Amino acid sequence: MTNQEGMTATMKMTSEEKAMHKRAVRIRKMTDAQICEFVDRTYGLGMEEGAKLAEANAPKVQEKVVDGAASVKAFIEYLTGRVGTGNRIGNGTILQLNRELECAQRNGIFTGTRR
Repeated sequence: MTNQEGMTATMKMTSEEKAMHKRAVRIRKMTDAQICEFVDRTYGLGMEEGAKLAEANAPKVQEKVVDGAASVKAFIEYLTGRVGTGNRIGNGTILQLNRELECAQRNGIFTGTRR
């Protein structure tokens, strides 16, 4: 394609624009299968790179040691506050849960050393 001065449009392109144009022409000449493979490969590489970047930049979460007995005790205290609200949990249930918790602690359920 020429303009009024007789120069082709590609002559006015920068080297970056020429490289991009050459790449676009190459892609347009691909078959459907080639285009699909090209897009899939490009997408896959982008996903891999993104995952690596995300992993590298993710804040390192320190593992929190959870005291199972403390968690159970907190749950029993929560249930104690709900006694009499129509949930069929009463003081007897709370008492039994506390007894079972104590028994489990004695048997090493929460320390990892069972007797």
